[in-house]
Amino acid sequence: MSTERIDPHDPAAFDEWHAVQVAAVTAGREFAVHWPREEMRIAMTQPTPYWEKEIWATRDETGRMVGTLFVDVPLKDNLSLMSMEVGVLPEHRRLGHGSALARLADDRAAHHRRTIVQTMVHTPLGGSSAGQTFARAQGMTVGIADMHRILQLPLEVAFLEKLAAEIAEHHRDYRLVTWQNHCPDDLIDAYAALESTFNAEAPMGELETEPEIYDAARIRFREQQAVAQGRNSWVTAAIAPDGTFAGHTELFCPTHNPTDAFQSGTLVAPAHRGHRLGLALKTANHLELQRTHTEPRVLHTWNAEENTAMNAVNAQLGYRAVELTEEWQRVS
Repeated sequence: MSTERIDPHDPAAFDEWHAVQVAAVTAGREFAVHWPREEMRIAMTQPTPYWEKEIWATRDETGRMVGTLFVDVPLKDNLSLMSMEVGVLPEHRRLGHGSALARLADDRAAHHRRTIVQTMVHTPLGGSSAGQTFARAQGMTVGIADMHRILQLPLEVAFLEKLAAEIAEHHRDYRLVTWQNHCPDDLIDAYAALESTFNAEAPMGELETEPEIYDAARIRFREQQAVAQGRNSWVTAAIAPDGTFAGHTELFCPTHNPTDAFQSGTLVAPAHRGHRLGLALKTANHLELQRTHTEPRVLHTWNAEENTAMNAVNAQLGYRAVELTEEWQRVS
């Protein structure tokens, strides 16, 4: 067995790594999702001041790549944190590849002076998984449990319009604004300020996280990278009567993955809760998306089980649970 760092600028090496990583992390999971190759290539090779990302692999005695490690190191905030993802092809599990990659992840955490290591583990509903056993063996514990839910698109326009009409009275003093891919200049500072509160306002359980630091430059970088990756996004924001940014929600459809779509963050600022804005934002955003995208897609979202308000919104839209996603961590 050998381990090696993979150069994402080497097309052949990156393509080999990506194929093994996808096969490893999606095996046995009906609704598994992953970064399409071109999306991940951009994320790995585009210079950024916000994250450092590394990819590593193990090979068996024949030289075949059978295990992968992805490392993500924040550079502007959460400076004690490193995220990782380990994957081993099913037929090569329990042969030491996962343990070797875990030791390598420990070395990378020490190299980057990180004392918190986090990873995600996906488990069938009502069952258990090898990932849970592996994470526990690495001295990790569950920080928070999220439910992976899906929704078949497109939704009936009449259904969305009926939902919007039923709750309109609750937020009639708020203005809903939608944009695609590029936040309007006059809203970007307020948008960045609300994004910076996400980790503090969204349920995080026992996870050791700090608020992310956002400004207009970081929002623009994120938008530009998403466009380069082929991710088309729709954001709907709520503007309060006094002009403050009350909340937002985001959907995106990847060009390189025509069968899936993703519900990204939804947040309503505490001072503006109680006006049905969560459902209003999501309903409006779906209607805007479906003005141009009516092809069948499976929409994915992940929410903490303790986030009862957002889970109720998702239930009204018709989401159903398909998998448990736990976020595990080790603090040294």
